[in-house]
Amino acid sequence: MTVRFRDLVSLLLGLVIAAGVAYGVWTWVNDDPSEPGTTPSAEPPPDPAEITAREYLDAWAAGDHLDMLDLVRDPPDDFIARHTQLRSGLQVSAATMTPGTMTSDVDGRAAFPVTVELEVPYAEEPLTWETELNLVRDRGNWGVVWSLTTIHPELRESWEFGTEAESVDRKSILAADGTVLSGESTLVTFGFEPTAVQDVEEVVEAFADAIPGSESAAERELNRDNLVDGWFYPIVTVSTEQADDAAPRLREVSGVLRQTDSGRALFDDGFAQHVVGIYAEATAEQLEEIEDGEPGLEIGQFGLERAFEDRLTGSDIVRAGLRERDQAGDEPLRVVIAETQADPSSDVITTLDIQVQRAIENALVGTSGDIGIVAIDASNGAILGTASRPLSGYNRAIAGRFPPGSTFKTVTAEAILASGIGPDDPTDCPAETTIGGLRVPNAGDQGRGTIPFRAAFAFSCNTTFARLGADLGADELVAAAERFGFGVEPELPLTAFGGSFPTPEDTAEVAAAAFGQARVEASALHMASVAAAATTGTWYRPYLLDEDAATEQRDLSEGVTDDLRELMRAVVTDGTGTEAGVEDREVFGKTGTAQATGDIEHAWFIGAYDGVGFAIVVEDGGAGGQVAGPIAARFVRELADQRRIAAERADGDGEQPADDEDDTDG
Repeated sequence: MTVRFRDLVSLLLGLVIAAGVAYGVWTWVNDDPSEPGTTPSAEPPPDPAEITAREYLDAWAAGDHLDMLDLVRDPPDDFIARHTQLRSGLQVSAATMTPGTMTSDVDGRAAFPVTVELEVPYAEEPLTWETELNLVRDRGNWGVVWSLTTIHPELRESWEFGTEAESVDRKSILAADGTVLSGESTLVTFGFEPTAVQDVEEVVEAFADAIPGSESAAERELNRDNLVDGWFYPIVTVSTEQADDAAPRLREVSGVLRQTDSGRALFDDGFAQHVVGIYAEATAEQLEEIEDGEPGLEIGQFGLERAFEDRLTGSDIVRAGLRERDQAGDEPLRVVIAETQADPSSDVITTLDIQVQRAIENALVGTSGDIGIVAIDASNGAILGTASRPLSGYNRAIAGRFPPGSTFKTVTAEAILASGIGPDDPTDCPAETTIGGLRVPNAGDQGRGTIPFRAAFAFSCNTTFARLGADLGADELVAAAERFGFGVEPELPLTAFGGSFPTPEDTAEVAAAAFGQARVEASALHMASVAAAATTGTWYRPYLLDEDAATEQRDLSEGVTDDLRELMRAVVTDGTGTEAGVEDREVFGKTGTAQATGDIEHAWFIGAYDGVGFAIVVEDGGAGGQVAGPIAARFVRELADQRRIAAERADGDGEQPADDEDDTDG
């Protein structure tokens, strides 16, 4: 047989093609996806058990109870009722059910761990718990094997889901050392029983002696018509400390009784009241502004009690969990799943110092008139104490706007010293002068001739400061005022005012502004910060809360602090502020008598002692040195006593007493 060459070639090509096809088929069948350049095989189809589990959990999350029911083997009669109660009992607004990895112990059974997350209106975070979903295969079909523990691992036949609320006590307002300035306390109420009273006037006098200020209430109540025998008529409620002090005097008269109760009260009657505030029954007007407000509701009336109403009160604590079905009364939950407080409450921590505040309160005993006093830590601007009188008035100590008068000469003096004039340099102090058309007299039209600048400051020569201020010019005075924080608002959560120094428009206004008149305004709070800065060299923005530590500070001109201290010391030792002097105490200060509209003169004294800057203003009080100066002296004495007592107590407790710092100032 003869084979032609062309036929041979065709045969060989056919064999090659056949071999290639066979190899391709073999490669396709035996492809290894782990080898580079190969195509991965398709993922295996999902397990039928997992499909059923996910369908069930998706239906549960959506609240499709009928769809859930179709996937359950032998469901109980209350299956839908149980799931409906879960949602209503816990107030569920949305749900997420997340399955974990399936486990299968034997063929035909499977289990999935499930994380249940429920969004509810009373909690920021979802309610969460872990449970298990069990499935079984029958005749090729998977179904859920359901029990109470499928919903929650601790659910029992007689239990259901529910919530309980617990009202929380109002939190406290604290001093810097943690002392409660306002909080829950034991209170004592003094009053009388009509038939036991023998002498009405004697009872009124006893209240006046024991608890000053309570006599008007005693007189009013004792003279009421239709008093009922055997009834207790309250007159005044005080702390246990005050009650112990008052009891001996009140026991002397017949008819006076006392009752003890608990409630919210200040550390002491009127103690830092304008800042801390009062917690009392809401007025009709306040109730109208409060959602769901009912008569008898108590709220903060002013001060920090009002400013932090929400923070101090917070919201109820809500617990979600399991309880007995149809339980009676207020029985607690059997199982607590979660506890939450939507609006957490917390204490308000102030910078107030008990010793300084007590010194202020004691210094104001027996005073009359409209008074504001503030003391701050000269090293950082923290408000250590403050009070306003009368207690029934507004918080004039931190919110009052007054011309600072000659206390502003402290600011002007800083600029003068920075310009090169020293305490011993001679300056003119005529009885009066005219600058820019403005007549400027000294107090009492008194002239002192040529005297050292130190003496001009100590004797508060208006004519000296008007002339030197005019020589400095508006820009220099504005810059000095800014170094002392004028134009910066204090860091307070209450209505407060700092200091304002508008740019003078002409020479006359520059002269008037130089001694604290014209359009210059300041609060006692701000002038306390001025006094502090003058003795430390740095002005700090005043603040009241521990969380608001000074956010701004400004340095005075370089090299002037020692001279400023010398000037302010001379005011107290030899000048207009001698009434503020205290033996063996190094007190620095500046007096002021500020003219206001209507021929009113506000009495001022600003000063510093033992690291504390302070300011006192007496509205329409007259001469600062004569009116505010003595209050300053009482404050210094009281502060020294408070610190001495504290040191003695510390020493008595086995602690080392503080070093004697009577002759130093920060």
